[in-house]
Amino acid sequence: MKFGDLQQTLRKFLQDSFVPREVFFRSGDRFHHFPITVRAQGFAAMAGVVALGWTLFASGSFVVQHYILSSKDAKIERQQLAYFDLLSEVGEYHDQFSRITQGLEENQAYLLSVLKSSPGGRKELAKAKDQLKETGTEQARVVVARDGLRTKMRRFENDLRQIADRNITLQTQVAKMRSLIDASQAERDQVAAARERLSQRLVDVERELAEALTAKRAADNRMAGLSERFETTQGERNGLAETKARLENNIAGLKSEIEQDSRRQEELKNRVAALDEALSKAIDTNTDLNDKRDYLERRVGGLEQRLVDLRDAGQSVIGRLSQQTQLSLDMIEKTVEMTGLDTEALLKSSPHGALGQGGPFVPVENDPAAFEPSLQLEATVTTLDQQLDRWTVLQDIVRSLPLTMPLSQYRISSRYGSRRDPVNGRKARHSGTDLAAPPGTSIYVTAPGKVVYAGRRGRFGRTIEVDHGYGIRTRYAHLRKILVKVGQEVENREKIGLVGSSGRSTGPHVHYEVRYQGRAQNPMKFLKAGNYVFKG
Repeated sequence: MKFGDLQQTLRKFLQDSFVPREVFFRSGDRFHHFPITVRAQGFAAMAGVVALGWTLFASGSFVVQHYILSSKDAKIERQQLAYFDLLSEVGEYHDQFSRITQGLEENQAYLLSVLKSSPGGRKELAKAKDQLKETGTEQARVVVARDGLRTKMRRFENDLRQIADRNITLQTQVAKMRSLIDASQAERDQVAAARERLSQRLVDVERELAEALTAKRAADNRMAGLSERFETTQGERNGLAETKARLENNIAGLKSEIEQDSRRQEELKNRVAALDEALSKAIDTNTDLNDKRDYLERRVGGLEQRLVDLRDAGQSVIGRLSQQTQLSLDMIEKTVEMTGLDTEALLKSSPHGALGQGGPFVPVENDPAAFEPSLQLEATVTTLDQQLDRWTVLQDIVRSLPLTMPLSQYRISSRYGSRRDPVNGRKARHSGTDLAAPPGTSIYVTAPGKVVYAGRRGRFGRTIEVDHGYGIRTRYAHLRKILVKVGQEVENREKIGLVGSSGRSTGPHVHYEVRYQGRAQNPMKFLKAGNYVFKG
């Protein structure tokens, strides 16, 4: 939509909404009225819109500020909870570090207790280390002793070979001596003596040989024991080396865990410092928000006072409008009553629907809160709103009432009700009013509506029927010419036909009827009501 079209539409809406109006009121038996100009209506509407806009703006601002403050307080509370959670987490890490340190100390104490509780304790460990050192020395000594034994064995073998050689030599000599003994007794004695000496010598040699063999067996046994002891010592040394390696691995792992805990503790310290800084900023922000909240509370106090003033002024204006609206309603209802129609029945048949109301019954005398200014203003506005709804519907109904006659100049030739028939002179009932006028006189519709019939209708001749809504119809009969068609929308006082004498008629006139819910009504009551409201 273009701006020009929008402007034109807005101008048309304002022209239709703000039209010159008149307010009627009764003082005793006299009725007075005063006009309400378009400018006054515009000022009143503008004041109402400004008051409503300011009320909505102030209420919205208060709600928004309250929501912002609530969200800020919730955010600060969440940050404090996060800070406390972090402090708890730091405490847990500190406890975990303490437990790890305590575990290391317990492991160290356990190792020391194991060393103390083991046979010999630290002395055994020192002895084991000394034995490891002595084992090397003893091993070297064993090697040296073994080499010495080997040297001795070689020497003993050499001695045995020498003894064997000497034995062979002696046997040879014995054989020579025996031969000599045979040759000479003296030599036999010498040989016997020599033999005895040799035998003694042989016994000695055999004894030495046995001692050498015993020494050799002892040396072998000692060497086997030394070898076994060496192997045992070697196994113990390997076990101690494995234990030492495990201890070194455990110590390395503990050192790594201690370093990781140190790094984690450093990270936690940094994080705590960052949180402390964030908390300080949050506290500063909270202080600023508290200052702003105090300022807003002061401002809200001023706005509330201003709202109270506006409410009092609005209540006064609404009260006056309610009184004036009630006067206008009374006049309109009086107008409808003068036509003989039922006002409530017309309201129920309104296309706008019934004026809906409801809610629980709360007696005013038992409700102290009903006397509060805000509730009184709300009650007054509700009453005015109901009055305006009723006034709007009644205004539409009054616009639909045929409150004028269809001719500008006329003479009543026959009234509504009982009469003597103009053709046969017999007493009859007349459902309308006959208005005599010269032929060709213009006939005007008496209220806006829709043409529902236009044509000949038996003894009525040329006839027009117009539906005005709310069950109200008007009929125009005996016409000379019809100027409208069925379905045509007609405005008030629009020309619809010409006076004639068609159908059962004794002369030029228009038979005018007003019907409600299919029943004929007295048109003169509507004319009287029209004169009452100065319409026509």
